[in-house]
Amino acid sequence: MAIRLKLAQTAQELDDVFRLRYDVYVVERGKFVTDPCNPRIVDHFDAVPDVANVVAYDGDLAVAAMRINKDTPVGLPAEFYFDFSEIREQLRCESRSQGKPLNIVGGSMLAIRREYRNRRNVILALFKEAAGLMYAWGATHVIGSVRADTLSLYRRLGFEPVAEPIFNERIEDWLVPILAPFEKGFTWTFFAGIQARENRFWLDEFVPEFERILLEPGEVLFRQNDVAEHAYAVEEGWISISRTDPEGNEMVLANLSRGAFFGEVAIFDGERRSATATALVNTELICISRQRLLEAVRRNPEKMDQLLEHFARRIRQTDDLAMVLAFAPQTKRVEVALRELWESSVPDQKKEGVRIARVGPAQIAKKAQVREDEVRRVLEICKAEGCLNYGEKVIRFFREPRNDCKPASAG
Repeated sequence: MAIRLKLAQTAQELDDVFRLRYDVYVVERGKFVTDPCNPRIVDHFDAVPDVANVVAYDGDLAVAAMRINKDTPVGLPAEFYFDFSEIREQLRCESRSQGKPLNIVGGSMLAIRREYRNRRNVILALFKEAAGLMYAWGATHVIGSVRADTLSLYRRLGFEPVAEPIFNERIEDWLVPILAPFEKGFTWTFFAGIQARENRFWLDEFVPEFERILLEPGEVLFRQNDVAEHAYAVEEGWISISRTDPEGNEMVLANLSRGAFFGEVAIFDGERRSATATALVNTELICISRQRLLEAVRRNPEKMDQLLEHFARRIRQTDDLAMVLAFAPQTKRVEVALRELWESSVPDQKKEGVRIARVGPAQIAKKAQVREDEVRRVLEICKAEGCLNYGEKVIRFFREPRNDCKPASAG
């Protein structure tokens, strides 16, 4: 089942967040001392102005959540455990000398159910959703206090400890104070992908209200003839757009990768979905509601030009894919898929010059609509040429794939 991430806004969603904290911190970890007659964890930072909670749902079950606070005269949650006054003064001096604003925000109350903690996509999607809100708030720095055994995770996101760990008796655990400049800490988030492929209109207009959807391979996002309520952007993975005729024959119209925006046509013309959208691999989507999208265009009519450019590009891409699938041999189909995969891949944080795509031969075969053994044959050629290496679930590109990949026997 798809996992959906959003800002908790209703009373029920906020109660889900507070109960989730209790389940994770008290029931699973036995850390907080609370009233068993009220199975919720709430503190005064939930009541101050400008607080938000990101929550992830698997069906109706809240499985992960995180709180974000703007700065206030009473401080931020991390300052309940640590004295950040010297850090604050240092940041103020740096901001004044650079003539830049200072806007510190805080993250806290990260709670993830045990069975979801090893799902990397859930954790990162939660951080991305939180980063989107921080971006909308104009954050310049983020502070927090985290368990010592999770520090390595936060280091990968750009955070650094600012003091030695201390043992907190209230929660019976070791805590570390951390700090990250917002730009450094969150350059990997969704808006980098959107900026690379789409106009900043999507980022600046919708980031506070983005929702996220995580799909598994073969999972259907929407079906042909469904009512259209949302438009989507691909953050990670591949989405196949296909249409079925009255005789039951299926035609693939497009295979969309990172940065692609889709599902918007039915929103604007008021018709039902004209095609089915299916995840080919593990996929992460950004979701924008129909009402919000229409409001933004009405408020900024000049932005319609950007939409028209997007529609024109989509039509050309659809035509190009149709020509490849109709007339190109299998090898050329795989080459086209590899080039698209290269363009949507992300830099390897551990090895400079290497790009990673988390898909394997089986998924590429689905995208290119060829036999898997043909995909493996082309991959072996590219591997021998030093272009890439691959496994069953990942491809590492060492350089851009060639357009004229030939079998070794062809010279």
